[in-house]
Amino acid sequence: MTNRKFIYNVNYSEYEQTLCAIEKRALFNSDLKEKVFFSDIEVDPSASSYIKNRLSLLHHASKYEDLLMKIKQDETFESGFNIKYIKLVSGDPYAQKRNSLCKEIIALRSETPDYESKGLVYGVTHFQDQWYFGVLTKNSRAWRVHDNRPYTYSNSLKMNMAKVLINLAGKGDLSKTIVDPCCGAGTVLLEGCFAGYAMTGADISWKTAKNARENLAHFGYDAPVYHQAIQDISAEFDCSVVDLPYGLYSQTTPEEQQDIIRNAKRISRRVVVISSQDISAVLCAEKLKVVDSCQYIKSINRRFTRYIYVCEHDV
Repeated sequence: MTNRKFIYNVNYSEYEQTLCAIEKRALFNSDLKEKVFFSDIEVDPSASSYIKNRLSLLHHASKYEDLLMKIKQDETFESGFNIKYIKLVSGDPYAQKRNSLCKEIIALRSETPDYESKGLVYGVTHFQDQWYFGVLTKNSRAWRVHDNRPYTYSNSLKMNMAKVLINLAGKGDLSKTIVDPCCGAGTVLLEGCFAGYAMTGADISWKTAKNARENLAHFGYDAPVYHQAIQDISAEFDCSVVDLPYGLYSQTTPEEQQDIIRNAKRISRRVVVISSQDISAVLCAEKLKVVDSCQYIKSINRRFTRYIYVCEHDV
């Protein structure tokens, strides 16, 4: 039995487990132990590339018949609802009966399911010897349209990484302001705008800043993007997301990278940094406290490791 408000289930490739884990710590203040978990914290599944479903719990029972009775007595149902069975774990013995289970619940309410409805959808599931019923919110995957942005570079962040960085920065609090001071083509900006944050971007290259603006405009986002070096940014933000430049066309010296970090600290109290190498010593030298971190092997061939640091400092 549980008194928690929500059930979530996540999915990820084996090599992305560390990304999903650090994101879960930021959004839910808990470690990733299983792919199904309970929480009192409400997070939109579409804010993450790993969360598949959120079930807002209304009823639960150890016996299916008791669950049906609770649903029958519930007078809060909206008309024209749809219902889906959620398979949370492999080997779920009830998944094969999902259609009959859903029809039985619908019959209790004397309603006809609206399978084309974009409105309210209920979910039912069985997990760890308990039955659960509630309002279902699925990951819309609408953010995948960002794959078709007009401009991208070979070293551009993948969307799953960008979404993780945004969640590390804002922790689900949409009142936070976030800046990407080395924004490139704007992948982080796109995911931040999609999630609903107030985003600002800047890039030292005028052409790159222009491309980022055009990427944002292509999807109807209006976040400002400036042709500006991080050293010239005077505004303050709640958080900076810094993808340290690397690669053939973005070479920077260790001193230049440290200067970027120093200025990110200057304009924001929380700094999320992603690097192609271990920069723990640099962060320590800049008196940034690492509150969380992980290593991410970029692909299954294990050839390229990225380091992610979530840092804070006293004002």
